[in-house]
Amino acid sequence: MYNKVKRVAAIRLDSAEISRLLGSYPSWNYDGSKLTRNLTLRDFETTWSFLNQIAMRSHLWGHHPTITTSYNKVSLQLTTHDVGGVSNIDRKMIEKIESYCVGREETDGNK
Repeated sequence: MYNKVKRVAAIRLDSAEISRLLGSYPSWNYDGSKLTRNLTLRDFETTWSFLNQIAMRSHLWGHHPTITTSYNKVSLQLTTHDVGGVSNIDRKMIEKIESYCVGREETDGNK
């Protein structure tokens, strides 16, 4: 892998921007300091494929979410410590993470 970190200046989102973001991504929650999402993926292999995509993107952008996982359950937390809250970088990360979720989450049809 190439070590080409693409850092972007972090700009803190205001409450209206966070509300719009949550309107676009209703699976995410905001607790006043960070964005969170819990997922149940199809199986262990799917979970690690998903996590590897997040890890690679995080490395490229130099912005790393807090990730907790157990088998096929994943908990994600996003915040930007440099600005003391949620930033434009977190918004970009959510957009990527949501694209990685497509077809991977557990549903009644793929249990």
